Amino acid sequence: MPMNEKYMKEAIKQAKKAASIGEVPIGCVIVYKDKIIGRGYNRRMTDKNALSHAELNAIKKANKVLDDWRLDDCEMYVTTEPCQMCAGAIVQARVKKVYIGCMNPKAGCAGS
Repeated sequence: MPMNEKYMKEAIKQAKKAASIGEVPIGCVIVYKDKIIGRGYNRRMTDKNALSHAELNAIKKANKVLDDWRLDDCEMYVTTEPCQMCAGAIVQARVKKVYIGCMNPKAGCAGS
């Protein structure tokens, strides 16, 4: 199985976690040197926090693992095109590459 497919399947697993708790099913993983260092899924309603998006949750975890705010050599796999807030955070974190499972014409800000 190609690495891209392997990591996107891991992001889908995260999206399923979100769906299982009644959240919008979006999942994300961050990979560094062929190892997942951050996982996240939507938790806005659960956490009662507008910032609790899959991408931001994964970025926080990856930052802790690397002990750095920069994710220069990391790749992100996210099931749905990031929103404006998450796209900005991805740029600010300096993520090297982002793989998107599907576009989001309603709220996506990474090509739609």
